[in-house]
Amino acid sequence: MWRRLVRALALVVLLLTTTLAAVPADTVAEQTCKSADGHLRAGSLDRAKKLYESVRASDGDQQCAVDGLRLVAEARQDAAELVTAGQLLIRSGDLNGAEDKFDAALHRDAASVAAGAGIARVADLKSHPLPTALSQGDRFYRDWGLPLGRLLLLIAIGGSVLYAFAGLSSRWLVKVDVVVWPKRIRHITGSLGALLLFAAAVMAPLFAMFSPFTPTWTQCRIGVLVLAVVCLGAAALVLCGARSDAWKQWRALLLALGIVTLAGILSVLLASALSYDVRLMFVHIALSAVGVLLTAAAFGQNLRLQVEVQQPDGNVNAASSEYLLARMKGLGTETPQSLHKTTSTPGSTPLSQIPVEELSVLPAGKIVGTLTRLFFALRPDLTWRARVTLVDDDRLAAALSRNGQHAASAVFSRPDLTLPEDDDKDRAKAQMLTGAAAFILVQLSAVHKELRDGLYGASHWKSVALQVIASSKSLLAADENRVATQVKLFAKAVNEDPGNELARFECLWAAYEYMPYAETDFGAFARAIDRQYDSLEISKTRDDQEGWMPLKIRILYNSATQWLNAYINASSTSMDHAAMLNSARKSAGELDRLCGEVSWKGKELQRQQTVMRPHARNLVACLDALHGSTEAGENTAAQHPHEGAPASPRLAYDHACLHMFIARRRDLGEEARQQQWGYAIEDLRHALVTEDNKKDAQGDPCFAELRSNSDFQELVRIRRPRPPRRRQTGPHGEPRSAYVVRRY
Repeated sequence: MWRRLVRALALVVLLLTTTLAAVPADTVAEQTCKSADGHLRAGSLDRAKKLYESVRASDGDQQCAVDGLRLVAEARQDAAELVTAGQLLIRSGDLNGAEDKFDAALHRDAASVAAGAGIARVADLKSHPLPTALSQGDRFYRDWGLPLGRLLLLIAIGGSVLYAFAGLSSRWLVKVDVVVWPKRIRHITGSLGALLLFAAAVMAPLFAMFSPFTPTWTQCRIGVLVLAVVCLGAAALVLCGARSDAWKQWRALLLALGIVTLAGILSVLLASALSYDVRLMFVHIALSAVGVLLTAAAFGQNLRLQVEVQQPDGNVNAASSEYLLARMKGLGTETPQSLHKTTSTPGSTPLSQIPVEELSVLPAGKIVGTLTRLFFALRPDLTWRARVTLVDDDRLAAALSRNGQHAASAVFSRPDLTLPEDDDKDRAKAQMLTGAAAFILVQLSAVHKELRDGLYGASHWKSVALQVIASSKSLLAADENRVATQVKLFAKAVNEDPGNELARFECLWAAYEYMPYAETDFGAFARAIDRQYDSLEISKTRDDQEGWMPLKIRILYNSATQWLNAYINASSTSMDHAAMLNSARKSAGELDRLCGEVSWKGKELQRQQTVMRPHARNLVACLDALHGSTEAGENTAAQHPHEGAPASPRLAYDHACLHMFIARRRDLGEEARQQQWGYAIEDLRHALVTEDNKKDAQGDPCFAELRSNSDFQELVRIRRPRPPRRRQTGPHGEPRSAYVVRRY
């Protein structure tokens, strides 16, 4: 029995051995993959990847290695997604869920640094049951502050680079003699260019950092459409801004816009080998280039001006620079302000219409000046630069550049302007700087049309300089030859530029200004004013041409007052008696309309309108009183025709004239007439504040009936200053009052 059992077992062993020998052994590849699978299940992805990659074709079938590498990649992706989910759970406050996600990520990828950091973050947060301000601040800075700060920094750098590049491009796009576009078109062009530059500076870092969308063919087509519309609109703005055939001066800008547009469109439509994000990048670059071109064109036409005055040694003269800057703004404001002779307004409006914010001066000092020049060299909105060099006390050189290119220059001296000799060196320098200011202003007005109205037709800078110097109180010596010098300079200004209408009227007024009332032919003066006014361009100006209005107001006031004086002096039987009054009423009516009915935009003109309105109304009231209108009846005669005290000595003088005209009415009784004379004397007490005012009142035809009045005589009496009394002293130098006379 046992022998049979042993034989059976031997047979079984033999069969098992034969079976095992028949099964093929694992290949090297399979063995390697099995080992790598173990590491994959343990989360050692790097080790598993190396083992899978070590399988060669000679080791056997590589399919297991290919499948293993795919599983490694999937495990890494799963681990990354689990880490992201855990971070989101931390933000929502679910710390346990976040910890589970990070543990699962480590199970998938044991070497995940992000998962390890997440677990450490959860442990740190669990150690603080409630979030603190510091932890919340750190989280906000990490999640929002740091990315946004980087984004804003990149936007600022990109915008500054594009901004500076636009400034450097202005010199090639805007010629020095090109006339600027209308203000509305310039603003539209500059705004469109700035918008494109801002969009370029924002979209480049925003798309690179956050990838807000995935470019497709649809986005590329939209980009091409936007590029085409923007470029067509830019070309339309250029053609609308250029006047008549001046578009030829903008050929470089139009050609550049065309090249940029075609390059951007063709790069999208024809470059099929390029990816969509690259095509969209070309559209972005093209729009940025259009923004640079439009910004350069707009900034190249700005009115921004920087002035600099140098000594012969090249150092900046700060005082002279500031004086030139003030002259550039207030050229022509320092003029005589007498109401009752030739100049008719209580103030003057500057010839220059340049806003204050458009002017700047180069700081003094070598280091500061050098740094400022470097800064302004890259500043695209600073278009004009003026450099004035004081060669010596009588000579000056001025140079003007536009967008870094030379625009105009002049070298002149005081003898060139026929200025008289002056021992005051500061006044002589001021005269030369005034000439430089006139040169710069006239050159600017050649391309900036809005400056021409303030120049009253002047087109030559010497004429403007002579007119300003002659009418300024501080630029001519106050000696006995002042009047003759003024007339000479005004005549020279008209000869230099017959189109300078302000100089023509100033020349006319200077001839009559210092003439005594007794020697003045008021009718001839008024007739000369009207003749020049009707023959010149100023009479045809519209109300919207505000630059001409200050001179127009002066002329109308002068015409009305001189016709009024002529009417008073003329005999009542004169043939021109009624015509004089009608001429005065015509000028006064237009003056009253300009000062009372028209709304002005300019601040200087508004100020002048406010000051002149009561004078114009008083002038109309004077003419109504002479004409015998109902407004000047018994009610007016019984009281003041104006309420309250006079606002100024000039207005008080005009009110006194009004009382005298009312007193001329034939229907007034003697008592009412005496009352009006008393009102006139009361107003004159406020008006006659200087000896010159008293001298004018003595010869004024308005007060002819008061010359025998004792109160009037007392008012207009000119008190000559007494010579200083010689101080008497005693024999020892003591005052005379202390000297005691001794008798012997």
